[in-house]
Amino acid sequence: MAYPKLPEWPIIDPENPPEGYYRVAKVMNPEDDTAPWHVFSVERHLIFGQKVWVKLGDDDPGEFATAQYEFPMGAARWFVETLKRFFLEPDHPNAVPRGAITIEEEVDGEMLGVTRGAQYGSLLKGIAGYSLDNLNRFEHTSFGPDDNWCQMFKMGDPWLFEQGLLDVFKDIAERHERGEF
Repeated sequence: MAYPKLPEWPIIDPENPPEGYYRVAKVMNPEDDTAPWHVFSVERHLIFGQKVWVKLGDDDPGEFATAQYEFPMGAARWFVETLKRFFLEPDHPNAVPRGAITIEEEVDGEMLGVTRGAQYGSLLKGIAGYSLDNLNRFEHTSFGPDDNWCQMFKMGDPWLFEQGLLDVFKDIAERHERGEF
């Protein structure tokens, strides 16, 4: 289903964020150890940003590129709670419907999703995982043309469950609920 698109946030430098951006987490993806992901709180939103050095060939001097994802603040708690639905018995009334790979719901005025993917942890290694999706926002980076796909922050199972990323989401949700940001 198509959802109305919201305006893009300006791409930021996650290593030198603008005033008003509060860093709430910094995490490395073990499957992609090129650069950390930075998570910021700003204007009732969470901004995920990663800055990497991109070099397209031996003759290319290279340049920095930033990937960025934007979610409403409630996305952290919603993701933690929604992920649990994938592990319920199929007959449980709150379980992911049989055959479904995505749950979509409105959170703080934006349509979000959690999707199960076969290669969300690593395209080269075939690691399954999940994505936190913002169906109202297009993928966009500082490098190359913008995409016409919705934003999908992809996380492999090992990163999420064994290397602590799920705990980072829980911590962000708890700190927000305590009023820290």
